[in-house]
Amino acid sequence: MSTFFQYMRKPIFWIEFFAVVFNLLFTYLYLQSDPLCFLFGVFGPLLFVYLCYDKKLYAETALQVFYMAMAVYGYVNWGGEWRIEHRSIEWHLPYLIFGLAATFLMAYILKKKTDARLPLPDSFTTVFALIGTWIMMTYIHESWLYFIAINTISLIIYPMRGMWLSSIMFAIYLLMAIDGYFDSISIF
Repeated sequence: MSTFFQYMRKPIFWIEFFAVVFNLLFTYLYLQSDPLCFLFGVFGPLLFVYLCYDKKLYAETALQVFYMAMAVYGYVNWGGEWRIEHRSIEWHLPYLIFGLAATFLMAYILKKKTDARLPLPDSFTTVFALIGTWIMMTYIHESWLYFIAINTISLIIYPMRGMWLSSIMFAIYLLMAIDGYFDSISIF
């Protein structure tokens, strides 16, 4: 426990703390159809850019920049209410095939060209988060399935990087993604 209190005294703890709070606020407000979510969708990832780069999660660093851009895109294209649509598995198949191919290519590049730690899971979460976020910002309901997979993998890699607050965030994200998919449950 004393190690945690020592960690709390470091500036990196507070950067991670606010990154987690802002990202959770984004998802919570998104589930509530509140356009204020996009403000937190910029500031949370901005803090995570620093954190992920510091932990040598380079693909995740780039992903955070994409998240900021998608928050701006979502805000600009918000029409006053979510207009959620459903798509069949056949519609998602090209995204899934592309995502797997891009995951292995990115992992290969990260392994050969950088000192990245955990290149395969880092690549998986990044590639599928790119796809899932795009689908989410175009209001396709099944985007939550992508985030269920991403958050599950993130629950494995973030503790391995010593990012405990982020790990808690991904556990909450997993619950939020399940809630988002089965919106009749409404735990949040």
